[in-house]
Amino acid sequence: MGIETVLRYEARALSDTETLKAAAVFLHAHGIEMAPVVDEAQSLSGFFSREDIVRAIRYDISFDTEIGKIITWNKGLKNGDGSPHDISGGTSPFGLMDAIVNASGSMVIVTDPDLTIRFVSRSVTTALKTESQILLGQKLSVFLNQADISGDCSAGDKGCTHKIDVGERSYISMRCAIEHEGRILGFLIRFKEILRPEPVAGELASAKELNRELHAIIESSSDGIYVCDGEANVLRINRAYREITELDTSDFYGRNMRDLVKEGIYSESVTLKVLENSTPVSIVQKTSTGKSLLATGNPIFNDDGSVFRVVTSVRDITELYSLQLRLEETRRISEQYMKELQNLRVKRVRNVEGMVIGSDEMEKVVEMAMRFAGINATVLITGESGTGKEMVADIIHKHSERADRPCIKVNCGAIPKDLMESEFFGYEEGAFTGARKGGRAGYFSMAEGGTLFLDEIGELPYDLQAKLLRILQSRELMRIGGRKSSPVDVRIIAATNKNLEAMVAEKSFREDLYYRINVFPLHIPALQERPDDIQFLAAHFLRFFNKNYGTQKRLSPDVLDHFERYSWPGNIRELQNLIERLVVIAPDDLITAKDLPCCFSEPCGAASADIAVKGLMPLKDALESVEKQLIRMAYDNFATTRDMAEYLRISAASVVRKAAKYGIRKK
Repeated sequence: MGIETVLRYEARALSDTETLKAAAVFLHAHGIEMAPVVDEAQSLSGFFSREDIVRAIRYDISFDTEIGKIITWNKGLKNGDGSPHDISGGTSPFGLMDAIVNASGSMVIVTDPDLTIRFVSRSVTTALKTESQILLGQKLSVFLNQADISGDCSAGDKGCTHKIDVGERSYISMRCAIEHEGRILGFLIRFKEILRPEPVAGELASAKELNRELHAIIESSSDGIYVCDGEANVLRINRAYREITELDTSDFYGRNMRDLVKEGIYSESVTLKVLENSTPVSIVQKTSTGKSLLATGNPIFNDDGSVFRVVTSVRDITELYSLQLRLEETRRISEQYMKELQNLRVKRVRNVEGMVIGSDEMEKVVEMAMRFAGINATVLITGESGTGKEMVADIIHKHSERADRPCIKVNCGAIPKDLMESEFFGYEEGAFTGARKGGRAGYFSMAEGGTLFLDEIGELPYDLQAKLLRILQSRELMRIGGRKSSPVDVRIIAATNKNLEAMVAEKSFREDLYYRINVFPLHIPALQERPDDIQFLAAHFLRFFNKNYGTQKRLSPDVLDHFERYSWPGNIRELQNLIERLVVIAPDDLITAKDLPCCFSEPCGAASADIAVKGLMPLKDALESVEKQLIRMAYDNFATTRDMAEYLRISAASVVRKAAKYGIRKK
């Protein structure tokens, strides 16, 4: 919209409450391109132009819309090059006039009464391909030699209109007399190019066709779609949106999303969030009709990078949201039932002499131990380290006829070889240098009438095995330095984590002693062979350490899942140590999988994982390389050398020795 339009406007102003249809009819009736618009106080609100009509058609704006919502203000005034023009500048009336005319891009010539050129606009010099200095002071007929333009035009005349040709272009010239007190001071001649109607009509037809296609596409979408401008005013809403939301959107057009949110029609507006961030945004939106919508807003940018449209698509997730709530409620109830079921299962768990029994395998072990308790015979308990062999020995002793007599527990692997004989059999006074005055009773004498539990019996020296066999057979004992034997009444319960049959074959364990103690064998399965015990043992140790450390720690279900998948090379002792460590170091009351050491996830927890060999090397070097890696991993994942030894199934002393060999230290 050019400034020259404002300068020559003569019709009445439009009211901002008039409809788009009425305003369009007004422009057509007066043959003008634009008209000023005033508000209720008769103050200028802006300008309504034919461009506004085209834009309304393009964006499918109702012709019943008030023009006050779509009019263009001063910002619509453009210079000849299309840039915005400020009409407030200028230092004098004439300077301001020159600036306005040149900025408007209008073709204007001002002459004196004899048609000598006194002013020419830049647009005229551009059309004539000449300079203003050449035109000024010359007769108009020199450059525009058509006879019609030089015709008479008297004072008071509204203007003389003629058609002239300049090169390949045609113009309509409109000559008006400039008069003052009835005297003609000169003439103002304006030129307007005659445009072919075909391109304009074609452009309008293309715009209408594009609008129809866009309308058809939007209306055919199964997703709800609405479009807002860069100020969050509603421009377009499709049929699916009305059906999905069940909202009466007839009065939404032209309204601002902020007002719709304030009125409670929407819980929040995705359009406002898009305008705030200039990026696509998705939210869950609630409507006044009780619908839950997944609304996704996408910005559309104009050439200067600002958002001038926001297109929002919505989907009805009311049913999905309801299903989610019901699913969460079902999950909550399920967890409650699982907890109650767990409590019922825990109540069924037996606790025999401090030993937690939750699996059928251990139930059978305890039942067999109870039977052996009533028999005054030697029992051999086998099983991996940490499976609870000592506790089973306690059960046998405490349910036997010897329950009121002592139960002496001896770890055969913890006694120095040189002291074994004196520790087991005792000695008389003066039996050797440094012997205690009065002598000393051995383990057999201390267990008189009761039970002697020999743990790790496979660690006994070969020569001591023969003396133990003689005592078991003769039921007599002679102290070191003694002269005569004395009867001994002791029940032997032996335990080992080694394969005694293999040791017999290797001649490292006496065959006759093996058959003497293996009268009533009792095997305790490894923890990984009885997974039903794991959660009950974990709960038992958790209660114990919570009470011991004054904490209220809990195990999450994912921790128990990891426990059941783990191989537990250290068996119950490893589980007990782990629970104590978690109770102490876990930062939150709920112990989760992230609090577990890395050996509970691959590859550390995969005891059966293959070792990758990338090249041929001497076997000794390969063994040392693997050994070094395993020791380093053990130091990274366990707190004590005892835990490392249990996992690697070697002695703690071997762990320390090998770590020193490879220079491995605790980080």
